[in-house]
Amino acid sequence: MARILEVTTPEHVAIRYELAGIGSRGVAVMVDTLLQILLFMAPVYGFRLLRNIFTSEMERSVLLGLLILSFFLILWAYFVIFETLWNGETPGKRLLGLRVIKDGGYPVDFHAVVLRNFLRAIDWLPACYALGFIVQLCSGQYKRLGDYPAGTVVVRHGHTEQEQKQVAGEAVVFRLLDASVLSQITRLGRMEYRTVQHFLERRNELPAPLRAEFARRLALSLIEKFGYQEPALGMDYLRWLEELDLAYRRHTLGTVVSALPVPVSTTPEDASAPADSRKW
Repeated sequence: MARILEVTTPEHVAIRYELAGIGSRGVAVMVDTLLQILLFMAPVYGFRLLRNIFTSEMERSVLLGLLILSFFLILWAYFVIFETLWNGETPGKRLLGLRVIKDGGYPVDFHAVVLRNFLRAIDWLPACYALGFIVQLCSGQYKRLGDYPAGTVVVRHGHTEQEQKQVAGEAVVFRLLDASVLSQITRLGRMEYRTVQHFLERRNELPAPLRAEFARRLALSLIEKFGYQEPALGMDYLRWLEELDLAYRRHTLGTVVSALPVPVSTTPEDASAPADSRKW
């Protein structure tokens, strides 16, 4: 039976992710290890070829140093580079439909990628990921040792865009974002998204007037970038940022299993609000 990770986003939407099991993660690691072995062969072949050209002791020492450096980079940089550039995927994970994400359902960041892969050497102990396998067996979310300090999990993905729209209930969730913004969501840079994410995570620490002003300024800079037309009856900038956060996560992660609105208590002001399909 699949284990599910459920998180509630700032826009009061419950998103469910299917956690990747030990078997699928193990196969993904085997694929990545095989690719690393193939990559190791290139510098070895180059070393054998060049040592016949460079015959002095100094030149061969330099070649040997470059060979060792290439081994180090392939061993350590392989996972870091792919998981950073491919939003938590490696070739093995992509083949198996897996992706690394943050515990809160956010795209993984560079710091988390480095941390989880730095501890990969410990997971290998005493051999062949033995310690990592034991830790995953004891974890309710199939986490290996490196996932704990990094705050990450590995989930399944691979749903088509149409399936995500049907399951996630786009008409219910996105009340302010229109089709033009959703179609341009790739224009939102990683640093811009980090700013939005950081604000939404820390917003409750701000007084209401300051929170509203921060939301307005941040939203206006992005509204101009996307060419978004504000509703004539008024604009809820905080809600717009919440929806932008959800849209970016859905596009970047591609891991939405279901997204159902979490019930939120209504107030008399809500009932008397002007009717506008984009007004919250």
